[in-house]
Amino acid sequence: MPDIAWLPSPTLVVDSGGACLQVSDSACDLLAVSTEVLLGDGWVGFFDNADETMRWMTSMAGMAGAKDGAASMDLTSGSRPGRSFQIEFRNVPGHEGILFACLKETTSERQAVTRLASYKTILNQIQTISSTGYWNYDVSSGQVLWSDGVFDIHGFERGPQGISIEEAIDVYHPDDRQCVRDHISQSLATGDPFEFELRVVRDDGSIRYVVSRGEVENAGNPDTARLFGVFQDVTEEREEALAKQATQERLRMVVEASGEGLWDWGYGADRIFMSERLKEILGITDAGSMIDTDHVRSFIHPDHRKEFYAPINRSFETGDRCVGEVRIRRADGSDGWVEVKAVASFNADGKPGRVVCAVGDITERRAAEEELRLARAEAEQSDEAKSNFVATVSHELRTPLNGIIGMLDLLTQAKLSSDQQPLADIASDSARGLLAILDDLLDLSKLGANRLELNPVPFRPHDMIEGIIRLFAPVAAQRDMGIVLNVDSSVPEVIGADKVRLRQIVSNLISNALKFTDSGTVNVYVSRVSGPNGQDQLRCAVQDTGIGIAKSAQADLFEPYAQASGSTFGEFGGTGLGLAICKQLSERMGGQIGVESEPGAGSTFWFTIDYAKADAAQDKADTAVEAASASGSVPGQPPAARPDRPGGTPAETASGDPSPDPSPDPSSDTGRRDNRASADSGKKAKGHLLIAEDNAVNQRVITAMVTRLGYSFDMVEDGAQAVEAARATHYDAILMDVQMPNIDGIMATRLIREEERDLDRDVPIIAITAHAMRGTREDLLAAGMSDFVPKPISVKELAVSLHKLCQKGPKDSEEQKSTAFAAGGA
Repeated sequence: MPDIAWLPSPTLVVDSGGACLQVSDSACDLLAVSTEVLLGDGWVGFFDNADETMRWMTSMAGMAGAKDGAASMDLTSGSRPGRSFQIEFRNVPGHEGILFACLKETTSERQAVTRLASYKTILNQIQTISSTGYWNYDVSSGQVLWSDGVFDIHGFERGPQGISIEEAIDVYHPDDRQCVRDHISQSLATGDPFEFELRVVRDDGSIRYVVSRGEVENAGNPDTARLFGVFQDVTEEREEALAKQATQERLRMVVEASGEGLWDWGYGADRIFMSERLKEILGITDAGSMIDTDHVRSFIHPDHRKEFYAPINRSFETGDRCVGEVRIRRADGSDGWVEVKAVASFNADGKPGRVVCAVGDITERRAAEEELRLARAEAEQSDEAKSNFVATVSHELRTPLNGIIGMLDLLTQAKLSSDQQPLADIASDSARGLLAILDDLLDLSKLGANRLELNPVPFRPHDMIEGIIRLFAPVAAQRDMGIVLNVDSSVPEVIGADKVRLRQIVSNLISNALKFTDSGTVNVYVSRVSGPNGQDQLRCAVQDTGIGIAKSAQADLFEPYAQASGSTFGEFGGTGLGLAICKQLSERMGGQIGVESEPGAGSTFWFTIDYAKADAAQDKADTAVEAASASGSVPGQPPAARPDRPGGTPAETASGDPSPDPSPDPSSDTGRRDNRASADSGKKAKGHLLIAEDNAVNQRVITAMVTRLGYSFDMVEDGAQAVEAARATHYDAILMDVQMPNIDGIMATRLIREEERDLDRDVPIIAITAHAMRGTREDLLAAGMSDFVPKPISVKELAVSLHKLCQKGPKDSEEQKSTAFAAGGA
C-alpha cells in the first residue's frame, strides 16, 4: 500500500476493524495532532459518536465491491469544541476491506447554516406575530417564491418550490386580479414601489383581506428584473372597520327613521358634529357638519340651559344614558321643545372622552300635552262644578225634605184614625223614596268625580247579607216569595272591605230582583274566587225568576239613566241609576259586574269585589259598637227605649200619653227662646239643649222631635247667637246647623271650643246638615263637632245621639262614639 503522508488532502487509511493504518501530514495539520494520536483506534475517539462511527466503518469494510463515494458523513470533534468535519469514505482499489477517509473541515459552513436557520426562525416568528409573509417574483422565469407566512395567509400547504405568477394571481378574488397585474406592470415600468389591498379566496371559501407592499429591482432590464415584498393580513382590522361602518350605518338609519337629530362632542372641543336632521330641527342653514360650540349654545333657550346640560352632566357622572326635555330657540327666533338623550364615554384613564346625544323634536307633543292638560283641568273644573251643583241641589232639597219627613214621622206616630194612618204612611214612604233618589244622584256624582272614598273594615259577610235579606223578607212575604241565601264554605268567616258599599250593591240587586219578579224565589249565592291577578275576591250572584232581559238591552243596563225598555219605568218605576252605581262601586272595589238573562227565564246579576283577610277579634269589637250605636246604648248601660215603637219614647213613658204636646212656634220671635217647660206635663226634662237653626220649617221639626224625646231647649237662628248663648248658659248639648247666616255652624263650633278652654267646659255639639259631599265628615270633626245627624233628621238617630252625649257619667271612649258619620253618607 503506497504511503499517503505526502498527500495534500487530509486523508486516513482504515481497515475493516476501524483501525487507522496511515495518516497524511495534512490530516495531522488539520486536526492539530500527531500521527501517533490518530493511528489505531485513536482517530475514532477524536470525533463525537465514535461507537456509531466504528460500527458504520465495519459495515463499509464488509461491503464487497463497494463503489467509490459510497458514503460520507459529518462529524464534530469532541476534543476541538465548535469545529465540525465532513468525512468521505472511498474504497482503496485492489485492497478489499481498506478505505480512504478523506477529511474536510465544515465549521464555517455549519455555522452559516445555523445562523441562517436562526434568522429564518426569527423571521417566521416576526411574520406570525405581525400576520405578514414575504415573497419574491423573478420576472424572467415567471416564478414566485413565498415564505411560510404567505402560505399561512393563503391557506396553502408549504412547499419548497415556487409557483407561477398566474397561479399566484388566481388565488385572489376575481375582482382584484386585474388590480394585481396593473400594479406589477406599473412598478416594472416606472421602478416605483407599490402598495394595495386585495382579497384572498381560500379553498374553504373564506376570504382574507391582505395588503401587498413591494419594490422592484432592475426595472429597466426584463432579464434581471425582480419584485420582492411582503403580505400583511389585515382581515381583523378590515372586518372591525366594516362592522363599525355597518354599525354607523344602522345608527344613521335608526336616527333618520326616528326623526331624531344627532350630535357628537369631544369633551372640551370647540366644535360639535351635528347631523343634517338636527340642523333642520334647529333651523341651521350653515354648510358642513362641524358647528362651533358657542354657536350651538345660542339655540338653547336662556331659561332652559341648565335643563339642557343636566342630562349631559348626569351622563358624565354616572356613565348611564340620561334623558331630559329642553326648550330651544330656533334660528328664525321661534321657540320649540326637544328631547335630549345623552350617553357619555370615558378615556382609558377614566376621564371624560366624548358625549353623543340623540335630539328629537317634541314641540308638537308638548303642545298636545299642554292642550290635554288644559282640557283635563277644564274637565276637572267641570266635574267640580257639577259636583258642587249636585251638592247644592242636594242640600236645598234635603232642607225641605227634612221638614216633610220629620213632620210625617211625627204624624205617623200620632193618634190617627184608620183612614188617616194609611194616607200618612203613603206620604212618608213617598218622601223617603224621593230621598233615596236624591241619594242615588249624589252617589253617582261622587263616583263620576272620583270623590267617593272607600272605608274598609272587618266584618262577617254571611251575617251582613243575612241581615239584608231579613230587611226584604216582609216585602217578599207579601208577594208570596222567598229569599234563599247560599254561602259557599270557601268564603272566610271575616273579611276586610267597605261594608257600607257592599251592603248598597247587594241591597240594590235584591230590591231589583223582587221588583221584577211576580212569583217564585230569589236566590243569593256567595262564594270566593280568584281575581285577574290571583287576589282573593268575593263573588255574589242574585238569581230571580222574573221577566228576564233581552240580549240587546243588557249592554245598556249599567249605564246611568238607562232601563231595559221604555215601558219598564211606567210599570215598575225607578230612575235607572241603581245598576250604574253598582257597576262603578264594584269596579272601585277592584271587581266587576255582569248579568245573565233571557226574556221570560229570569235573570242572574253578579258582581265581584276584592277583599283582604281580617281579624275576627276586631270584627267582634266593631260589631259590638255597631249594635250599641243602633240600640242607642253604650257598653255597661241599659238600652234606651226605641222612639219608633208605641210607648217606647222617654216622654211617653213619663206622661203615659203617646201624643206629643204641641211645641211652641219658634218662628214667633227672634233671638234665643227658652222652652224649659216644654217637656211633657211639666216633668223634669232629660236635658236642656241649644238648637241653632235658621230655617223655620226645620225649627218646627227639630223642636217637635226634641220635645217628644223629653228635652227642653233654647232656640237661636245663627252662629253668632249660638256662641253668645253657649257663653251665657251651660247646655247639656247643642244641635248646630252647619249652614247659617252671619257665622256658620263650623265657625261657631270653633269659637265655642276656644272659649271652653278657659271655662273648663266641653259641651257636646251635634252637627245638623243637609250637606253630604266629600270632606263633610273631616271638616266637622276638625271643627270640634261631637256627632253628626244628617238631614232629613231621623228621630231614631237623634234619640241615639242625644241619649249618648247627654249622659251625666264618664265620657265615652273612642270605640263608643256614634256611627252616625258613616250612616249619614258624609
